[in-house]
Amino acid sequence: MDIIQENLTEVKFQYFSLKFTPLNHLSEKLDSNDIMRNVITYISNKLIQDKEGHLIDRHEGRPNSNRELFMNRAVFLHKDKRIRCSIALLRSGRLPLLKPKEQYKLVSMKELGSIAEETHFFIDYSKKFPVICYEYQHYGPRMSDIEFYFRNVAHKVLRQSKATEVSIYMDVSIDKALSNLKNVLNMEIKVQPKNLPQLDADIQGKYFSGMNNISNTLKPKFIKIETLFQTPGKGITSSELNKEANKMFTEMLQRFKRPTFNLDTFDSFVVKYEDKEGQEEVFNLLNSKRETLLVVDLKTVTKSKDWYNLINEDFNTLMDTL
Repeated sequence: MDIIQENLTEVKFQYFSLKFTPLNHLSEKLDSNDIMRNVITYISNKLIQDKEGHLIDRHEGRPNSNRELFMNRAVFLHKDKRIRCSIALLRSGRLPLLKPKEQYKLVSMKELGSIAEETHFFIDYSKKFPVICYEYQHYGPRMSDIEFYFRNVAHKVLRQSKATEVSIYMDVSIDKALSNLKNVLNMEIKVQPKNLPQLDADIQGKYFSGMNNISNTLKPKFIKIETLFQTPGKGITSSELNKEANKMFTEMLQRFKRPTFNLDTFDSFVVKYEDKEGQEEVFNLLNSKRETLLVVDLKTVTKSKDWYNLINEDFNTLMDTL
């Protein structure tokens, strides 16, 4: 979320599909929508009947690295074949202090409970597989967290699914870059070292082994590299093709299109290139996801129904194209 003026905040919604692979003995009985509805029914029963959520630590087994997730809302809209949901991430680390009204003192959050970052998302199960519209949250749960949560419940709790497949809905920029690329001019890549293992092993070894070495030696929070194939500030001057850079960029673009590739691996992946017409173009991975941008007053948009009504028309537009 970005605050653009007082009381108004810019909110992004993005889209992906989630397909479940049933266990072999259930393959004739359950499809992706069935498994999704069963997961939501389980979560809803936990919340309503048992008065508790289902907590999952995505980083279970990692020392000093918790990422605890729980769904705090799961409401069926049977007529529309939609589900209104939200998922929360418990914040770890140093907790902020609060100032009570009319009192000049600070109160520890430990006295009140834990801080949680909430992400709203909505599921459509009117097609052959679920399509999810989710609020992009920098600090809250992301697409990969939602996928992990559903995969965990479907496999470990319900024993109905053995795998999931995510497909992110993108705009045309990847195909455009693949078809029009002539020459890479410069590249800027920023990544958190902890995310490097999410890359395919062959890609890691071919292009990112240097980042891994720096990460293991210096232990930085982020690594950023910039490669320049022309003098900064000047127009296109390169008369020779940057074959190795072109090869890397093309290979990365092809990986980005794969449903199994986690686009959240990179904090920045920006490439300036010359197209076949001799014009400069810019490919920005983070801006290539299909998204809906809304400006909202968070003081008035407080309920799940409010969030759903904001995005419903755009969600319908996407679903009509599928």
